[in-house]
Amino acid sequence: MNNSQEITVQSAFPLSGTLTIPSEARTAHPAVLIISGSGKGDRDGNLKNLQMNMYKDLAEFLTGKGFVTFRYDKRGTYQSGGNFLEAGLNDLIEDAAACVKFLQSHPSVNSDQVLILGHSEGALIAPAVCKKVPVSGLILLAGGAKSSKELSDWQKAMAYVEMDHAKGFKGWLFRVLNATEKAKKQDKKIFEKIDATEQSVMRVQGIKINAKYLRETMAYNTADYLQEVECPVLAITGDKDVQVPPEDVKLIAELVRGEAEWHIIPQMNHLMRKYEGNHTMLGLMKEYKTLADQPLDQDMLDKIEEWLEKYYK
Repeated sequence: MNNSQEITVQSAFPLSGTLTIPSEARTAHPAVLIISGSGKGDRDGNLKNLQMNMYKDLAEFLTGKGFVTFRYDKRGTYQSGGNFLEAGLNDLIEDAAACVKFLQSHPSVNSDQVLILGHSEGALIAPAVCKKVPVSGLILLAGGAKSSKELSDWQKAMAYVEMDHAKGFKGWLFRVLNATEKAKKQDKKIFEKIDATEQSVMRVQGIKINAKYLRETMAYNTADYLQEVECPVLAITGDKDVQVPPEDVKLIAELVRGEAEWHIIPQMNHLMRKYEGNHTMLGLMKEYKTLADQPLDQDMLDKIEEWLEKYYK
């Protein structure tokens, strides 16, 4: 039976996480740090109204293959210290680097075989973490190869197209209210307001937002860091992913200096589940809630296992 421990890693604030250690008797195991996607999901990959357990499932899969894993609550969320709204993207990179150092110094870990598995935003920042603390490999799931602003504009453009082509009462309402143009103007106004201040937190339409994080995210370009990566890289995205361009996995492989492998998994969405229904930006949450009890995509897990066996067995 695998050993699971609650651990606190000291960064600028204490980060609470779960360390899993394989049951097989070995002096030191290879290890994987799991860096989660954006937002306030917990270490297991769950939101208040969306229980997916994707990082818990990934950790259990990897531990079953002989890898120590560590997954953690982000700064200012759940059991970790700090203030989520005050944290910038660079703070999240620093926190992840502290977690890599923790794994590299753990007595159950082979310090020469510590990898990062990043999902979504975690995949975007993993190369920057690797620059701060070099690791032996990167697994980038549902990541991109463009600047965060380009990715954000790509997502919004897809949503605007869906609004313009919506059918039925919803489509009629969008057109009557001129909703697409209003959304574009509102978005532009919000980001101009964010750029005009150096505040970490500000109010927009009465709601507190993480302005520092948004400024740093819009200035971040994962491609700059990918070009400096020299360790082996595995990049995987599903062809049903509408939060990042699936074809970016090939660009990731072309940008890095080290050996790279890429795959686009048929029928897999951003949450690493098979989905065969009508896939839309405007219906993402509804779609994701229907998949809460579904397992991680087996094709993706098979690709990860094959890659790990190639480099770490």
